[in-house]
Amino acid sequence: MSISELRDDVQKALVDFLWDEWGQMGVAASTKRRDSWTADPEALLLLTFEIGRGEPRLFNEVLDWMLVNERLLSIQRLRNLAVDEADQMLVESVVGWLGENHPRARLKAKPGKPEDTQGFFRGSRLKVSDPDPAFLSQGFMKQRSEPSEKSQAPNLVLPINLAFRLRLLLGVSVRAEVARVLLAGDRPWMNAQELARSTAYARRNVRDAATSLSSAGFVYSHSIGNENLFEVSPRWPDFLSIDLLPERKDWPQIFRGLRRLLRWLADPANHDLSDYLQMSGARTLVNEIEPDLAFVGSPLPAGDWTRDFASFEDFVHVLLRDFLSVAR
Repeated sequence: MSISELRDDVQKALVDFLWDEWGQMGVAASTKRRDSWTADPEALLLLTFEIGRGEPRLFNEVLDWMLVNERLLSIQRLRNLAVDEADQMLVESVVGWLGENHPRARLKAKPGKPEDTQGFFRGSRLKVSDPDPAFLSQGFMKQRSEPSEKSQAPNLVLPINLAFRLRLLLGVSVRAEVARVLLAGDRPWMNAQELARSTAYARRNVRDAATSLSSAGFVYSHSIGNENLFEVSPRWPDFLSIDLLPERKDWPQIFRGLRRLLRWLADPANHDLSDYLQMSGARTLVNEIEPDLAFVGSPLPAGDWTRDFASFEDFVHVLLRDFLSVAR
């Protein structure tokens, strides 16, 4: 299998996954899936922006969904989750587009500094008849498009949409994110540093939010030395009128690894390299995503996957199976 064929495999697997996820959250998509875990909206959006560059219909339908449900989203958290320039360009393009269609102070994009212009959708031509100014300001050439107006608000009864329910209760805030992570967590206690990594908010803000929830009796707090540990109170299921709390996964770390993988596979500069240079790049890629794998409890598969490209291909498929099977 060539690197372009592996890229296509990864792209298809993630496109199918995302259509199923968004179909449960209000996007105009048909899905029979009913997941038992809670989504991380901003982390899912960042992955969708990247995958959407190869799937225009998915990208445009999610833009439509964002316009309908903008009040349930945290633009600050979306920016916090952007880890590099590629992420930032995508985020600011979308924020600018939202501001064009729904003018609000918080929907003002940060100025872009594009050195050149590239087609937004992979394989698209640079010349378009009516470029979207929000994307153009970030260095992307994308045809202006109108919202499809097909999206709906999330069904708050579904476990996948717990984040939105908490945001309606607690506001679009760090407090709602701390509650989501603790509610759906599989660890009895979490410290402020772990909560900060999972919520994408500063450690101090996370600690203050957890302490506030503790004062209200919805979180238990325990101190060991100078460290505060937090655990969710058992009163939440009754308060939310649900029988079983949904599962939580470390989606920011999982999706960050998948974005980096797809970008490496999609970069034309990597396609014509020698086997030696391709494997050198593959090793660099995995070294970058290894800390995220460790955080989510998915260590590198055993075996010498660096032996040749076929071994790396096996590694990628194991990675996809482990990441995507989490959601099934």
